[in-house]
Amino acid sequence: MAKGKVKIVRKRPLSRVFSYKKQPWERVIGLNYQGRSSRPSLNFRRFRDRFTRRELWNIAIAWAVLAVAFGYVLFLDIRSIPLVYMIAASAIVLGPAFIMHELMHKFEAQKFGYQAQFMIWPAGLILALVTAFLVGLLFAAPGATYFQPDPEEPFMDPEGFTQRYGVISFAGPAINLIFGFVFLLLFYLFMFFLPYIGVSTVTIFVALVFGLGTFINFYLAAFNLLPLGNPNSIALDGAKVFRWNKKYWAASFGVSVTISALILLGVIPVLKVFGL
Repeated sequence: MAKGKVKIVRKRPLSRVFSYKKQPWERVIGLNYQGRSSRPSLNFRRFRDRFTRRELWNIAIAWAVLAVAFGYVLFLDIRSIPLVYMIAASAIVLGPAFIMHELMHKFEAQKFGYQAQFMIWPAGLILALVTAFLVGLLFAAPGATYFQPDPEEPFMDPEGFTQRYGVISFAGPAINLIFGFVFLLLFYLFMFFLPYIGVSTVTIFVALVFGLGTFINFYLAAFNLLPLGNPNSIALDGAKVFRWNKKYWAASFGVSVTISALILLGVIPVLKVFGL
């Protein structure tokens, strides 16, 4: 370079420095990652800002299919209760257990300014019905809540993104733990007053809701907190929570596994009274 001349070097924009290759599952669900250099500040104050009509339909379909499949599987084990009652009990239980699990992921993501929505997996819903009616077992993978971070964010703020990702992932199992303890308390209170109320189809139905609500919420928390998968691609909530905060993961996973085991062993008799 000649003396006295200054060479001007133009810096490349961040969207080119940190190129993002869309993963296969992102192509399927249709998320758009076309080069935004910063995460927008979004407000989700109104209901229609938080939910789309398509998402509400997805939630309703997943809820209905799981309630029918789960209710039928229970009916095979508890023939003394009519099938319609079993489906109704399943729908009540899956409200806090399944829907609130997914919505807590969504609300936490929106709190950080991310677009987030629940999307069903049609093959998973069909599989749930097939396994329930043909095998008598329930294998349910109805869908998941997807949120949309900026592709540059993990590079520009890796520590902050790991924390936000961990909090979003922890929100689902955390609400299951809360509802699990609520249902457990309601179960013991109801069983204490049952001799004064009397045993009938209605009281058995109420006890079934409280018992199933206890077990399903703790079981879902334990399952989702398994540290399986790659947190940067496809993984259960536990892998993301473990990467973010190992103390939170250990405490929540330990509680959910312990109580689930005590229920299955009959020490906590929320299922034993129904012969499950």
